[in-house]
Amino acid sequence: MKDMIVSKEEIEKDTDTTFGRKASDFLKKMQEQTANLEYITKLFPDKKSNIDIAMMVKENKSDTTETLFSGMARMNGNVVLRGKLSPEGEILSFYYKSAQTNLISILFELPKAPVKVGDQWSIKMDFIAMDQNFIADTLNKKNNVRLEEIKDLGNDKVAVIKYDIKEYVSGYFGNGLLTMFNADSDERTFMKMTYEATGLFSIKKGIWIDYEGFMEVDSNFSMFGMGGTKRTQFKLTPEDN
Repeated sequence: MKDMIVSKEEIEKDTDTTFGRKASDFLKKMQEQTANLEYITKLFPDKKSNIDIAMMVKENKSDTTETLFSGMARMNGNVVLRGKLSPEGEILSFYYKSAQTNLISILFELPKAPVKVGDQWSIKMDFIAMDQNFIADTLNKKNNVRLEEIKDLGNDKVAVIKYDIKEYVSGYFGNGLLTMFNADSDERTFMKMTYEATGLFSIKKGIWIDYEGFMEVDSNFSMFGMGGTKRTQFKLTPEDN
């Protein structure tokens, strides 16, 4: 998994307070530091034959500079995400925050029942999260995962699985303080997420042999200048020995 900053929203009005300027600079610096991080995910069997998942920041041996994010991860054993699956691919780790469960879902969740070519199902994913201050007036959601085809690959059969996930919401904040973070006070606040991916799953081995997807998040909600568009790549790559 790799984050890439596509664009940043310009701050149209100067922040009036020293705190605001310092907070904006700090958050932008953090965003830049995490933009090119790469991650490694490892799977371990537990005592009940379930599967524990641990995602860690990939060490870059050519760059010894430690960022705030990598430093915090190192204090936690370099683990930034955990999860637990059943042997059938059902998510068992309901106790983690939705942001973590979302990633586990798009990378590891499999259908509970047998499926055939052309079948579609949904995964446990709710990416957009607002609190009680937000009042929505427009919303839509698409959550489709599809078994596109089954290919013969040598002595193996490979399932081609396509992901097409979209979430959108727009509205306004009932809390007047939060409306200050909009690019335009007369403009509706919106957040949009799209995720498209293709995975090749070995039916014989029970593992992904190829996986590549892109998530794009776009919003005009700009707390301390953190709005704009962000694109994240999810790609299966061989682990360096």
